[in-house]
Amino acid sequence: MRILVVKFSGLRGALATTAAFRSLKERHPGAAVTFVTAPGSEPGLEGCPVVSEIVAFDPQASAWEAWALLNHLRRQRFDAAVALGVDTLSRRLVAWSGAAKRACAGQPSWALYPWFHQVVTGSVADPHEASRDHAVLSAVFGLAQEVPGLWYATSRMEAHGLLVEPRRYAVIHPGASRVEQVFEVDKWAKVGRELVASRRVDRIVVSAGTSSSERIMAEALCGLIGPAAQPTRGGLGVPHLAKLISEARLFMGADSPILQLAAAVNTPVVGVFGPSDYIRSRPWGVLHRIVRVDTTPFEGEGSQDYRQRMDRALARITPDQVIRAAEEVLQLSNP
Repeated sequence: MRILVVKFSGLRGALATTAAFRSLKERHPGAAVTFVTAPGSEPGLEGCPVVSEIVAFDPQASAWEAWALLNHLRRQRFDAAVALGVDTLSRRLVAWSGAAKRACAGQPSWALYPWFHQVVTGSVADPHEASRDHAVLSAVFGLAQEVPGLWYATSRMEAHGLLVEPRRYAVIHPGASRVEQVFEVDKWAKVGRELVASRRVDRIVVSAGTSSSERIMAEALCGLIGPAAQPTRGGLGVPHLAKLISEARLFMGADSPILQLAAAVNTPVVGVFGPSDYIRSRPWGVLHRIVRVDTTPFEGEGSQDYRQRMDRALARITPDQVIRAAEEVLQLSNP
């Protein structure tokens, strides 16, 4: 069975889809998926046994480029096509793909509605992105009801080159999806020092993205933690990070795609969440603890007051809260 799946998302969104693909592989062992997504998402699905082709396409590309992509898809004569993304481009590509069966998540526009054989609407038991994607593909392909954990191919992992002993270190990834999600460096430093002092781990590896701001933050954090800290200096790609995190005793970080990568390689997670969609993006299918702020609006609170309060909300989280969460996860993962 040849299947087209379209979902323009980042790395986190691609990883979330792997839970549904695991179920799809069990239900339809011969399925081969062509996955159309945004550039930068590819590492989340490379090596997935059900994914035969990953097409990276910029949603902001010209109409001519979109037409060329559509022609490429139509030539493959898919048995089924599913728009997991709720944006117009995802739905158009699936609606006009020429697949024998076409389905979409959510309600399409009146102009596109006649092109679909199945429209999947309604709420899911758990609004997490992995659960939502699984529910849509389950409605189309009859998957198992239980949503499995995320998945990352061990065959795609690459040596990270750091001199650390497996299971004797923790990884801290202080960078976040948005600046208001960044937990203060001095607080992360106290967490790292405490874990080393308590002999829970021997070393702290501080991970960073490629941006200069993340590298500077990681270097500062290493300086505050002391000799037990080691930076990645932003030099590791997703396959190297996956290997590094998979061999760690614990991953700690803010709301970011790398937190979901840690869940995909089945490493225990401590997440620090500020004003973000915690329910949709929390670690999935792995032992974890979350330290987060309450994002519930006060009764009668204006939108501007709410935004200002959320901008300051992360400051109320203390290092001791994160330390207690880390100790609990370490105790549960290795009693």
